[in-house]
Amino acid sequence: MPPLEEGVIEQILADERLPAGLVLDPFGASPRLVLEAAQSGRTVLVAANNPVTRFVLQHTLQPFKLGELQAALSHLAAIPKDDTRMERFILDLYRSTCTRCGEAISVEFFVWDPELGGPTHKVYSCDHCAHTGESPTTEDDWDRALDFSRRGLQHALALEQVAPAGDPDRQHAEVALSVYPGRAIYALITITNKIDQLALDESLLRALHALLLSAFDGANALWSYPEGRERPRQLRASQRYREQNIWRALEQAVETWAMEQPDLQVTDWPIDSPMQAGTIAIYPGTVRDLMETVDPAQISLLLTVPPRHNQAFWTLSALWAAWLWGRETAAPIKVALRRRRYDWSWHAAALRTVLTGLAASIKSDTPVISYLPEAEPGFIAAVLSGFNAAGFALQGRALRAGEEQAIFHWNVDSAAQIACGKKKREERMRSSGRHILTSRAEPSAYPLLHAAAWSDLVAEELLESIREAEGRQFMQVMGESLEAVLGNRKTFLHMGRGAEVESGLYWLHDPPFAEASLTDLVERRVLESLRKEGWIYAYELDKHICEQLPGLLTPDRRLITVCLRSYAEGPDADSRWRLRAEDYAAARQEDCAEIRRLLVNLGSQLEFEVGEGEMIKWLGDDGEVAYAFQIMETAIWAGVLQSDAVDGITYVIPGGRAELVAEKARRDPRLQDWLQGGPPVIKFRLVRRLIAETTLTRENLRERLAIDPPEHQDPQLPLL
Repeated sequence: MPPLEEGVIEQILADERLPAGLVLDPFGASPRLVLEAAQSGRTVLVAANNPVTRFVLQHTLQPFKLGELQAALSHLAAIPKDDTRMERFILDLYRSTCTRCGEAISVEFFVWDPELGGPTHKVYSCDHCAHTGESPTTEDDWDRALDFSRRGLQHALALEQVAPAGDPDRQHAEVALSVYPGRAIYALITITNKIDQLALDESLLRALHALLLSAFDGANALWSYPEGRERPRQLRASQRYREQNIWRALEQAVETWAMEQPDLQVTDWPIDSPMQAGTIAIYPGTVRDLMETVDPAQISLLLTVPPRHNQAFWTLSALWAAWLWGRETAAPIKVALRRRRYDWSWHAAALRTVLTGLAASIKSDTPVISYLPEAEPGFIAAVLSGFNAAGFALQGRALRAGEEQAIFHWNVDSAAQIACGKKKREERMRSSGRHILTSRAEPSAYPLLHAAAWSDLVAEELLESIREAEGRQFMQVMGESLEAVLGNRKTFLHMGRGAEVESGLYWLHDPPFAEASLTDLVERRVLESLRKEGWIYAYELDKHICEQLPGLLTPDRRLITVCLRSYAEGPDADSRWRLRAEDYAAARQEDCAEIRRLLVNLGSQLEFEVGEGEMIKWLGDDGEVAYAFQIMETAIWAGVLQSDAVDGITYVIPGGRAELVAEKARRDPRLQDWLQGGPPVIKFRLVRRLIAETTLTRENLRERLAIDPPEHQDPQLPLL
């Protein structure tokens, strides 16, 4: 994290020209900034999208007690492991012999030479002869180290927790994992997989997470030996590095996290009541999302330490978050796994992305202050460029070049003028984005919108004029224009928690009604093709659908294949897929009619008044609709999702659609959210089982409806 000198923020806020009131930190990169701002008597609101940074921030402001950290480590030490305790098991991974007395020891750390491929020295303290220091390693030390260098179960588990098989980020996670010695991975994953056995309360569990976080940080091969190299920023092993004894790292972390109690009030944002002086509110997301939950008029000062790009920390944060809290928690920063190269042009664009919209949101007279430790020229250029591009005008500056410290004072650039060419370009991009999203009728990823904007500009012969006007910078200018267009929340919604413009999906703020999305159209084309002949070749089907849905509507093969599996069996020996017997039109109509009769009978059995129409309704004793069922033979949801009557309806589908429903939910966050609020969807087979269940009552009906969600398994109904 930024090495912020103590007292700097306190001095900044002591300036009487700065207004009192709420301070906003849009990056949350420096816990010390937030701490000193609150200690100065300000209320502070901070956006912290990185779960690792957020955890450190929370427990810098509200530190653990020494006893909590010691208790957490004691619980971990006592876990049984291979006929011994966890503490002894981990220490034995680093066992060696004292070069002076020959007794068994546990090494503090080994010194590795990657070119030689093993540990050349060991640093330890012998309890038997009191010898302390560095000694050459032995052949046994090499053999033991190399045994752990071979990939095994723990390595596979470490990778699986971050990116399971089939995840496009798996290869990137593998690269990130490669900076850990094999023995470190073995020890760390052994420990993390045992945490659930401890059954710790929340405070002790978080204390243990803190100790592990320090071990994760200290156990990789980025830290050089001897010390002297600056904190690592690149994901590249040092020429000589320390292989830390994991248990010793956990012990040392106790003192690291037992910080002085600042006696501050910390809460999660949003909150319902006004914040008192000295209170800190932390928002677990990007500042762009945060601004949708706060009244901009409340913000009196924007104060931040912009993060310097740090590939090592950002990439490893994705690993650490997944190991400690799961893949879902790590998802907002998982994009860091993919990026291998960072430069200052990228960093300027990233700062602009995060800050876009702030200038338009806050009051025009709100002071904006950015303080830069590590203020090298490239970093200064990136911050100046990023803030200015986001709509801020520079008012003052100060620099201590020898100490690499800089501070910039900004305000909202109310005098900014938009050139005619830029306005026309962005209007065209906005129109392109709206058109393609309307045509597909579903959220779509950045590459599609990018292709739509660029190709439309080329088709209308506008690109050359942009190139001539912008010169060699036109690629960058184009990128900034598209980011600005997509960042306009009045037109587009960015679905997904990643801050980068390339991440997540985009949708329209005010979408027109569409009976079918692109995925629905593909499903319909697949079913029509199968019912026409009863069988089809996958290649011919793919070709047929691409002819019907050309250009930027072209669907991916995965979607076509899942649709095919939903309705057909195959491929057979001749590579043909055959329509399942139950999905012929006549058979499916009979099937739907049967389910309709069963729902009518089931409602009567439960003593509801049953109304039959397009939708089957069960009326309660008060005459109001208690349950409503809509029978569907397909998984075409676009019209359903946009219907005002969707709430309170249970949709009944054939079991063969389960995989297709799951695939559509994966592709469309709207459907995913809807299904998670269920049970809005049940299968035909559940209706058949419920009609035969003798213990079914009105009281347990809702529970029974939820036991067989639209997934591909076939669970058994509970006996009682």
